[in-house]
Amino acid sequence: MKSQFSKIAKIRKQKRDSIERELIKSQNKERLLRHKISALYEDIAHVQMPKEGLISLFLMVSEQKSLLGREKKRYEQELASVLHVSKTLQAEYQKAHVEYEKIKYLEEQELQAVMEKMKREEQLYLDEISTMLFAGEMNHKGRK
Repeated sequence: MKSQFSKIAKIRKQKRDSIERELIKSQNKERLLRHKISALYEDIAHVQMPKEGLISLFLMVSEQKSLLGREKKRYEQELASVLHVSKTLQAEYQKAHVEYEKIKYLEEQELQAVMEKMKREEQLYLDEISTMLFAGEMNHKGRK
């Protein structure tokens, strides 16, 4: 059974679900970036500076460590951005969820009122039928 709030509730639910999907994507991206950052920390820790050898080998290892550090920093900046987006989406989701629940409550209240009205009408109809049957029996007894 539909009420005047059904369409609004459907739209609010779609909006909430859309925000929830975006939030899940953002949280997945956050986990992925955290994993990449921790892997880069491990890679940086495993890079061994040569203790002897050619200066070019030392420069190459130093450059590799520097590249890993820059990549880590880039991922950390991206993670900060994703965390900000996740926080914003979380707030939007909470707001959308509250709005949806409000409309859902109003819809349920209206449907409950309609059901009550239908029950009263049905009871009145049954009372009318009973009265008609009773009057018919009385009329039938009066003829005999």
